[in-house]
Amino acid sequence: MKHKSFKKLSRFVLLCFVALTVMMFVLQTAEAKKVTITWATIAGFYTDWAEEVAKDFEQKTGYEVDIVEIDFAQMYEKEVIEMVGGTGAYDIVTYDVGWKAEWADSGYLMPLDDFIAASDPKEVQFDDLHPALIEASTRYRGKVFGLPYYTFTMGYFYRYDLFDHPAEKSAFKAKYGYELAIPNTYEQMADIAEFFHRKKGDKLKGKVLDKEFYGIGLMAGRFPHVQDEMMSIAWTWGAQLIKDDGSPGTTDALFLKAVDFYVNKLLPHAPPGALTSAYDEVVGQMHQGMIAQTAAFYLDQWPNMVKTEDMVPGAEIGAAASPGAHTWVGALTMGLSKDSKHPKETWEFLKWMAGPEAQRKFALGGGSTCRMSILKDQSLRKGRRAQIAHFEPLMQVLDHAAESNFYPNYYYVPQGGKIYDEETTWFSAATSGWVRK
Repeated sequence: MKHKSFKKLSRFVLLCFVALTVMMFVLQTAEAKKVTITWATIAGFYTDWAEEVAKDFEQKTGYEVDIVEIDFAQMYEKEVIEMVGGTGAYDIVTYDVGWKAEWADSGYLMPLDDFIAASDPKEVQFDDLHPALIEASTRYRGKVFGLPYYTFTMGYFYRYDLFDHPAEKSAFKAKYGYELAIPNTYEQMADIAEFFHRKKGDKLKGKVLDKEFYGIGLMAGRFPHVQDEMMSIAWTWGAQLIKDDGSPGTTDALFLKAVDFYVNKLLPHAPPGALTSAYDEVVGQMHQGMIAQTAAFYLDQWPNMVKTEDMVPGAEIGAAASPGAHTWVGALTMGLSKDSKHPKETWEFLKWMAGPEAQRKFALGGGSTCRMSILKDQSLRKGRRAQIAHFEPLMQVLDHAAESNFYPNYYYVPQGGKIYDEETTWFSAATSGWVRK
């Protein structure tokens, strides 16, 4: 009896051991198949949205998504360090339009053409991306190197309640000889900036001001935004950073005139904090009821700008195309790193984030989508002014770029990213050389 009991116990122990071994094997196999996709992207509102949409993707696929938030000013350097080192730290890298040529030319990015060809066209809908953004952000030497997931294309914001006030309109016409309206030229923008610059004790909309009011908000600090404002003027006037023959255009008279115009015609009518301002500070100035308008400014900031109406009594914010619409056109774009540990799975996530379903969710949350079907959807705009009232001027600027074939030359040179980085130093030196009188 004892022998039989021992045999039964031994058999039980053996079965338990086998079961435990099988269970450990299954768990190890599952762990081995577990895929984590790492995406380096800009920190802020866009990352908040990305995290929400990534959850939907994780539930559908079982993959995990690790989103690494990087401040835009450091994003280029941090991503390049990892790609040059071949560390595989990021499966997806986010790039600006000026970096595309360099990263593609250096072999940092995988071409996506084969992935696109092998995918269901309904999932990708590549041709639904605006052609201006396809040209600016995806193509290099005939190949596609990324998919844009939101556009920071520039336009113009202004206080409609000021522009529409009868007394202000009458006074403006009497002084300048034409109607107060959305500026069609930068010269008109300068007139408006001068007109609305009021001292403490002056009147604005018939009310006495208890503090100074400024005619324009500018991103004149040492950040990668001041060049976007200045270059919009230069491009509109026909100047180029890089001329068609490849030589620099920064010393040409027209280019220097654009810089001088910004410094001496616009900057004097901006708040003193303009010399340390980026886009967040200009939004804050509008929120505080300090400024009448912006220069060329990122239309994706509409959901933030429109909050002014809740903060400043009587304020009404308008959005429009920038003067001439020869402004910065582009998008932050997701590229598949050549060192990705999971290229097939990463492509699934990449096309999901840039795809119709995720982009629609992005738009409903106030994001500036790159998809024409969403930008043009009139039914989507009903009851959603606070989220997407900027879609119409956004389409105007994008259509203008596509129709006029306006794309700056340095979009196409491998040195574009480094040139853009250097511009911050050049242009901030020009603004800091101006002394407020």
